[in-house]
Amino acid sequence: MDACKDICKYRAFHVLKELSVPRIAGTPGELAAAELLKAECEKVGVPAVIEAFEIDMPEIFEASLEVTAPEAVKINCIGIAKSGNTPDEGITAPLLYVEDGLEANLLEAEGKILLLTGAANPDVLKRMRESGALGYIACHGSIYDPEEMIPELRTRSERRKAGDDANFPGILIHMSDAQKLLRMGVQEMKMVLKQDGDKKGTSHNVVATIQGTEKPDEIVTFSAHYDSVIYGTGAWDNGTGSITILEIMHHFVKNPPKRTLQFIWCGSEEIGLVGSRKFCEDHKEELKKHRFNINVDMTGVLIGYEKAVCCCDDMVAKYIDFLGRIEGFPITTEVDLYASDSTTFARNGVPAMTFARLAPKGGAEIHSRRDIFEVLDPDAFIKTVEFMIKFAEPVINSKVFPVPREISPKLKEKMANVAKMMGEDEPEKKEEKTEAKPAEEKK
Repeated sequence: MDACKDICKYRAFHVLKELSVPRIAGTPGELAAAELLKAECEKVGVPAVIEAFEIDMPEIFEASLEVTAPEAVKINCIGIAKSGNTPDEGITAPLLYVEDGLEANLLEAEGKILLLTGAANPDVLKRMRESGALGYIACHGSIYDPEEMIPELRTRSERRKAGDDANFPGILIHMSDAQKLLRMGVQEMKMVLKQDGDKKGTSHNVVATIQGTEKPDEIVTFSAHYDSVIYGTGAWDNGTGSITILEIMHHFVKNPPKRTLQFIWCGSEEIGLVGSRKFCEDHKEELKKHRFNINVDMTGVLIGYEKAVCCCDDMVAKYIDFLGRIEGFPITTEVDLYASDSTTFARNGVPAMTFARLAPKGGAEIHSRRDIFEVLDPDAFIKTVEFMIKFAEPVINSKVFPVPREISPKLKEKMANVAKMMGEDEPEKKEEKTEAKPAEEKK
């Protein structure tokens, strides 16, 4: 098999240049990217649909933070969405540094504004609220970031457990500003936060299908998220993943698969894997036919290394390692969760994995203005695409499907812990309700 025959790095990077603009969840830029991907599918005769879904898009009206004692100093900040609101006049209170928000950190928290080392998971939020604190400050970024990046705070929404609607306003600042506050010996601060935490928006998934020639009722999916974060173009994360599965589609158009293939470009991944979660919710019955999910999250970086993370039977990881040795393709494998859309499929019972070309520390970066087209390389990109096809095609065309439809108990436990940390219910628990989502190791 010549995996190079029907794929083209130049065509792919032409599409990538068009995609490399802000595509933030729920914005016109994200929708324009969805329409571009749909059009690229239809150019080669593959029918594609754009599936809309509702997302949370809280609106921050006002967010401010200033030191009031021992001297007046304004601190650059943004509001943490869905955390709550202060009174119109704000909150003025002593500042207390509580590190990771453990119980011992919170002994003197009552009546204070708390400074947290990083982010707040649902358990930390609950402890902070119950301590009698009035609000909190979370940190983002690195103390080594250059001056021009310090104002560029990535928007954040609070992760809460279902039914938790307590008002506990939160502000996000840069890590270097947090260090300054502690060096200053701040005694008192004023926080103001006004927002509409219930505002909604619309995001989109793009779904294209190639019917299988012999086993059309068995489905293998290729997925990649196409949305980006603010401040960067998202060329690497995950414009490259988007064009990877597009080139794989080109191959299978010319080499019809025995099993049905779905290509899914997920929206709103960056705000909590929302697009893939919505796809699995909306296609719940169809998921019974899904045999395997192959996700792609970042390829093509010039200085980097290849990795495959398998949330499925370990025979898949062993096979990838085996194939890499045969093909002379250097790749490391592990059986674990990956912070991308493959985890969503695995949580819904579909064996899944993610391919990625990652960068070492000091190399290219994601989630910042440094995620740019110029750190990418068409030759590195096409090598990954070729290897993915060599891996996937025998699986897709196998006489007996080789990937067991089961997830190990260890991975299931880990998925449950992640869901708890993110304030989510497991899919099976949702069904019971009558009423009522690291750069070296990704995010």
